Amino acid sequence: MPRKNPKEANSSRGWKGRLGRKARGTLYVTKFDKIEGRSPSIKPGDIIEVLVQSVNRRGEGEGMYKGRTVIIVGAADPGLTVMAKVRRITEGKIITEMVESE
Repeated sequence: MPRKNPKEANSSRGWKGRLGRKARGTLYVTKFDKIEGRSPSIKPGDIIEVLVQSVNRRGEGEGMYKGRTVIIVGAADPGLTVMAKVRRITEGKIITEMVESE
């Protein structure tokens, strides 16, 4: 259980801040990061264009598409824009597979 911030007695967050110790900043911030509304038209089999912002522990690329986190299997270089095929859509995440990179 995280310790409470001694400065704010009513704070519900731990002393390390809102994101906790696992917080990480994004390497690249682009126009793709803006939330444009969740599009219900995205479905498995669609091909989307995503900028790889970071790499997770498994070596998969991570990016954003219309306010959702995108996991790109097979993309490991941050800063590349890739075309990815949607495999699965979960709550808040889109699991994709890299088709081609630019």
